Amino acid sequence: MTEQTTILIQPKRAVAAKIESPRRRAIRRFLRHRLALVGLATIAIIVVLAIIGSEQAAYQQNLRMGWTNQPPGTTFVVDNPDGTVSTVVFPLGTDALGRDVLARVLVGGRVSLLVALISVFVSTIIGVVVGVFSGYAGGKTDATMMRFVDVALSFPVILLLLVVSALVGPGLITLIVMIGVVTWAQGARIIRGQVLAMRGAAYIEAARVIGVSGFRMVRSHVLPNIVAPIVVLATFGVATVVIFEAGLSYLGLGVQPPTPSWGNMVNAAKSITVLERYPWQWVPPALFIVAMVMAVNFVGDGLRDAFDMRATSDR
Repeated sequence: MTEQTTILIQPKRAVAAKIESPRRRAIRRFLRHRLALVGLATIAIIVVLAIIGSEQAAYQQNLRMGWTNQPPGTTFVVDNPDGTVSTVVFPLGTDALGRDVLARVLVGGRVSLLVALISVFVSTIIGVVVGVFSGYAGGKTDATMMRFVDVALSFPVILLLLVVSALVGPGLITLIVMIGVVTWAQGARIIRGQVLAMRGAAYIEAARVIGVSGFRMVRSHVLPNIVAPIVVLATFGVATVVIFEAGLSYLGLGVQPPTPSWGNMVNAAKSITVLERYPWQWVPPALFIVAMVMAVNFVGDGLRDAFDMRATSDR
């Protein structure tokens, strides 16, 4: 009798041991995505470099004879007022004002990432509010709100950013708010689609039958189940905003000098002299833009695959 009981219970324990929560399954899938891990490591390195960048070196103008437009690796010996001698090294050279290009690239990365993160946060909040409200309300409310979204999507984003920036005026705060307000429509449509697909679920109908209020329904049942698409959407949004910031700053409508950003540093390449004779002044920020966008896209691909519940096999 004891042996028979053991035989019946053991398979149940084995099945229970194999049960895995969606969160752990998503983490395991993400950790198996090699490109996503490479992208995550690249982002971490860029963020650390941006944090340790020296603002004093990025803003300090060294208009001494022979200190401007120096190539990478240039070293100068300085006589200090106290009689000591110090050595100044510029690993990535100097610009037309004698400023350290490396320091400006690092501090510029801090500014560009700040613009991207805050803009994406603003854009995501607006998109989630509009998408959830439209999808959950349905009917005429949904149709009316989606027409506004269609109008917003009918304008090319970069063109709309250029027009608004030209009307309002360039600046860091203006750039952040402007990008956040202009880029919400695509996210709203995606979130609305997720909510519409969720409205017919059994647990939503059950909660509605027992009298759960609309606010509580959204807070307790809708939002927790759309966290995955929101995270993926925000991740890809960061890469897009980095490009938008670089483009606007390159055109002189974004972050304004002397505050460095990757975009306005690449702006130096508009001069034929700088483009041909001083490539170290614009190539490093351009490479950082490429590396950051690729890394964020890799992470976004990894998150999308990790949260895909329809996947039948792991990477």
